Amino acid sequence: MMRTIPSQDARAKHEEAFRQSEGSVRLEGIDPLDFPVYRELKERILSGEITSDQATDILLAQYTNANQTAA
Repeated sequence: MMRTIPSQDARAKHEEAFRQSEGSVRLEGIDPLDFPVYRELKERILSGEITSDQATDILLAQYTNANQTAA
């Protein structure tokens, strides 16, 4: 997978989006930073290694596989 280095502006926009979404989730009583997979995917997005769409695909695959194994 090819890493693209995000511009400072793009990274700042992503960081702001994360800040807002994390705040919203915390209002519900959950701190997303308590979840290692979240922290890993967030850093991979911010570093330009993956896109947010790819992170979504990774999460869906991980939890879909976990649910199928548990069934």
